[in-house]
Amino acid sequence: MSQTVDDTVRFLRSLRTIREYTSEPLSDAEINDILEVGRWSASGGNRQPWDVVVVRDRATLEKFGNWGAKPAATAAAAFLITTPDENPSADVGRLCERMLLAAHAHGLGSCLATLKNEGPEETKKLLNIPAERGVRFLVAVGHIDTAARKALPKNPNAGRKPLTEFAHWDRY
Repeated sequence: MSQTVDDTVRFLRSLRTIREYTSEPLSDAEINDILEVGRWSASGGNRQPWDVVVVRDRATLEKFGNWGAKPAATAAAAFLITTPDENPSADVGRLCERMLLAAHAHGLGSCLATLKNEGPEETKKLLNIPAERGVRFLVAVGHIDTAARKALPKNPNAGRKPLTEFAHWDRY
């Protein structure tokens, strides 16, 4: 059975930021699928300026959490994006979104997180990343802890703006 446009749009709209994970590890197949989707992500001039470091070591993930990327602390894995410099292009956002969608396709939860303060420099030292590479963003991924999510307080701002407020036609 082929997927319809409606099915695809429904899937894209169903992506949510997930920060609550179980302790279950990711399979190598899940990790490789996420990496493959990322590998095929578009970049300006097809330069593919990034490298991805897959981190599953619990102590390192907890350090990421302490350095501002809180969702990584309990994730099964983090996909750390390295770039040629400290100012990544919009292409990095495209890469991250594709990896988030690949995790979602597997029924996994994921979250884009940012290393802050000393996090980027400490991460470079910890993971032997060359000094000239930039590290700031990572995609935290794990199996969704549905009980923990249900226990969260409801966000009063969880809805979306109406399309009439979100989009402007021809002029603002």
